[in-house]
Amino acid sequence: MKKSVINTIVISFLFASITMSCGEASKEHIKDANENMKDANADLKEAVVDADAEAKEKAKTDWADFKMESDSEIVAMKKETVSLKDKIAKSSKKEQVKLNADLKKMEQKLSDQKDKLDKRNTEFEASIDKFDASVETKNESFKREFKHDMSELGTAIRDLFKDNVK
Repeated sequence: MKKSVINTIVISFLFASITMSCGEASKEHIKDANENMKDANADLKEAVVDADAEAKEKAKTDWADFKMESDSEIVAMKKETVSLKDKIAKSSKKEQVKLNADLKKMEQKLSDQKDKLDKRNTEFEASIDKFDASVETKNESFKREFKHDMSELGTAIRDLFKDNVK
């Protein structure tokens, strides 16, 4: 891409110097310069297309990695809630009511996170065909928010018994 830009600049200077001289040789130089300019523009357009394709592939790969990591984290948290149900069953009846209510809220939040991830995945797949900077910006914003929410939910699940320990 840098070569194309440099070629365009060199050709422009060449074109300017050629137009200052006169005669048949100048006309031939002008013709050559115009052709070189067209070639440089074609190279530049090709470089832009290649860069866009590369960015699109990188975005797809990054998203796939993020989704796989997030799905794994959701599965791990679901397993953790199952083990918490066993602990809750062993606690006193009074604590069981509160703990079960808290656990149910956390399970709902976890389900909401899964739904949010699935919805964003569908949106991403629909928007990747017309990929631009806004798609990447939305992805990064979603990833930050999602990771933050998952972190808070994980902490809440791990801390479920902390308030109830006597």
